[in-house]
Order: sequence, then structure tokens, then C-alpha cells
Amino acid sequence: MKLTIGVIGKNEQHARDRVAPATKAAAQAVGRLIAARGGVLVTGGRKGVMEAASKGARDAGGLTIGFLPSMDKADANPYVDVVFPTGLGRARNLLTARACDALIMIGGECGTLNELTIAYAEARPIVVLEGTGGWADKIRGVLHKGRFLDERETVEIHFATTPEDAVTRAFALASDPARAGRPDRP
Repeated sequence: MKLTIGVIGKNEQHARDRVAPATKAAAQAVGRLIAARGGVLVTGGRKGVMEAASKGARDAGGLTIGFLPSMDKADANPYVDVVFPTGLGRARNLLTARACDALIMIGGECGTLNELTIAYAEARPIVVLEGTGGWADKIRGVLHKGRFLDERETVEIHFATTPEDAVTRAFALASDPARAGRPDRP
């Protein structure tokens, strides 16, 4: 069975709301590396980090899945192979987190932070790619014991500084046999 690796990060909502070129390059590299390892890329299906990761995965011959907040398939970026138009708005973040064996956070604003907290509550392994801006560069400073979102210590948040390290860690965490017996909910 193929592993599903989610990429969460900043969307570009309008012409002045841009993701930095270096962040997009990191996302594209992550997508490419996920596909090269035989993983399935899962995103929110929109622009910005999601589009860059999807392009990277598609260019490497991988399969891409996008859970859209709207009901309009046309809202998906052109690199999403399987589009799920949920009509759920931000509630679709629950689907993205639950559908993944592990997630990689690249940059990100409030929507990405929402996806991170859902993944944490669902005990999904999380790797944060530092140096990509937004919450990816701020989250370490607010973690409990430097590793958890709260005192429940549901799942450790891991950090990487390169796309290669982020993908390697995500696959290792997703493949960990110790995770196999864990319930979907803490």
C-alpha cells in the first residue's frame, strides 16, 4: 500500500497574496521527492505551496490528491490528479489531516496552523520544514517542551531544514511499526 504524505502550507488567495519563490521551490522539491519515493501527495488542492508541491509530484510521475474547500472542481490547481470538491470550507482540513500517513508543513498562515492542530489532535506525524516562512518558522517557539502543541503530548512535532530531510523523516514516521497500533484518535 502506498503511503499518503500531506503537504500543508500557504495558499495564494489574490494577486498581492504571494508565497515567496524560495518557499515554492522547497514545496516543489518536497512534492518531487514524495513522488520519487512512491508516495501519494495530498494537499488542499489550491495555489501557492499546494500548487508547487503538486507540480513537483506530477513532474516526477506521482499521484496528487486535493481536498478543495469549495464545490467547484475548477478551483483546483492544474497539477491535482484526483479532485475532491468538498464544499466544507476550512472544515475540509479535517479530511486532509486524516487522509495522510504523515504531513509536512511548509510556510503557512492561519489555515495551515489549523491543519497542523488537526493533524496533531489526530496523532498524525508532522514534519515542519523550517526556513520556509510563516508558521513553519514560528511554531518551534511556542511548543510545549519544544516538541508538542500541548501538555497531552499527543504526537511529537519534528523539524527539518531541507526538503530531502523533511521527506525522509515523513516517510520514516509514516512507516514506523510502532504507529501501526495507535488509534486514529488519541
